[in-house]
Amino acid sequence: MANAFMVSGLTKTYQDFVLDRVSFTVPSGSIVGLIGENGAGKSTTINAALGLIQKEDGAVSDGDVKEQIGVVFDGSNYPEILSPRKLNRVMKNIYRTWDEQDYLRLLKQFSLPTDKKIKQFSKGMKMKLAISVAFSHHSRLLVLDEATSGLDPVVRDDILDMLLDFVQDEEHSILVSSHITSDLEKIADYIVFIHEGKVFLRNPKTN
Repeated sequence: MANAFMVSGLTKTYQDFVLDRVSFTVPSGSIVGLIGENGAGKSTTINAALGLIQKEDGAVSDGDVKEQIGVVFDGSNYPEILSPRKLNRVMKNIYRTWDEQDYLRLLKQFSLPTDKKIKQFSKGMKMKLAISVAFSHHSRLLVLDEATSGLDPVVRDDILDMLLDFVQDEEHSILVSSHITSDLEKIADYIVFIHEGKVFLRNPKTN
């Protein structure tokens, strides 16, 4: 099976924390859950893998999907002075594959107001907006960092269902980190367990 994303020997040292030679793969058409307690190194791993922070060592291969990675972080990712409608105009200029119809459909599905400023959104609304954006530029790889935290159970289940639908054609893949292990139990094909900056377990999830 081809891999959509490979991380090999990823290392990053801080004063009080070391990400220690983290390695794992995201096979095409699969959902890989990165689990661990808060502070275990999940976000550092994702940030280093995406090149958002400088790594000291290690290699990352994203096949040919670099242009088509959708990223959802825990928190607000967009200028808060914008409304979702104005954000649409910005995204049209950023992504060649931007699908305005898809985006507007998702805003409606999530009951998000199109003309309200993002700074007036609740945490859950901001997360729904970020997920709407990630789904609207035809991403082949979705990377979600604690994307379901702070959402009510009904919305969390809706989003988990969307993620399962996303990988059905086996051309799409997902890397999702969470400390809510029950979420990943529902959807992940593979589990990578990280603890104190080290990978302790990499295996297919057993039901």
